[in-house]
Amino acid sequence: MPEISNRALILIIQAVDREINRLTDVPDEVITSVEELLLVDYKALAAELEALYAEACKTDAHLPDYSSLVTDRRQASD
Repeated sequence: MPEISNRALILIIQAVDREINRLTDVPDEVITSVEELLLVDYKALAAELEALYAEACKTDAHLPDYSSLVTDRRQASD
């Protein structure tokens, strides 16, 4: 697997989170099937990135908490 810097990983995590938020905010009556599939793909990617970030935190104790990089979606479902 190609190596990327921790800073790049943080920026990718944040970009994926913004795209998930954008797609989640599209009203049900307007969202396309392509966008729905993209949302599923982005959520799967977010899970992969979270695992990669956990590994990066093992070697760099100065990284911020993952939760500070992403939206807490549990609040949105209340």
